[in-house]
Amino acid sequence: MVAFPILWGWVLMATVTTDASTSLVEQRPRWVLVPRGQAKTLQCILRDSQYPWMSWYQQDLQGQLQLLATLRSTGDKEVVSHPGADYQMTRVDNTELSMHVANVTQGRTLYCTCSKDTVRHPPWTNE
Repeated sequence: MVAFPILWGWVLMATVTTDASTSLVEQRPRWVLVPRGQAKTLQCILRDSQYPWMSWYQQDLQGQLQLLATLRSTGDKEVVSHPGADYQMTRVDNTELSMHVANVTQGRTLYCTCSKDTVRHPPWTNE
């Protein structure tokens, strides 16, 4: 686990993907540096329509992973507030999920995933 420090009033927002040629989703931009208290929009592009459910997760500096939203249909929206950031997620179309991140005050890593069905908990937990 790599901790991303807050430097000079900036907060590192990292979106992480594997090799884009083998990944089922692509996050854009891959790395973002957001001024404290400002906003940024991120995109997640689905590469395989067999996995129609798309989700965003956040991981804080302590390594805690939280599901933010899982959306399937065009036009679906979810608004979530957590300490350190506010999120508005929108299913733009069949292949794109966007996330507007605002009021950023804490560093975090954001992950986009896809699945064939809804996801209640990350598959690596026993909940």
